[in-house]
Amino acid sequence: MLRDENLKALAREKFHHFKTLEKKHQELDDIIDKMEKRAVLSPKEELELERLKKERLRLRDEMMLLMKKAKEEAENEK
Repeated sequence: MLRDENLKALAREKFHHFKTLEKKHQELDDIIDKMEKRAVLSPKEELELERLKKERLRLRDEMMLLMKKAKEEAENEK
């Protein structure tokens, strides 16, 4: 069974846009962390935080799908 880091490396090899997804996910992670550390958010900022969290989750789901595809392709090549 392949580990997460091995799957990520495999996905980076097989899918050229995987790195872009990882980078964007990390950027959103950083922004969300900063926002969550603030004592108070305006209603507009709270909505933006929720939007960013949904986008981060969408990116994570897309990365997981690509990792799954990479794993399946690697197993089929054996």
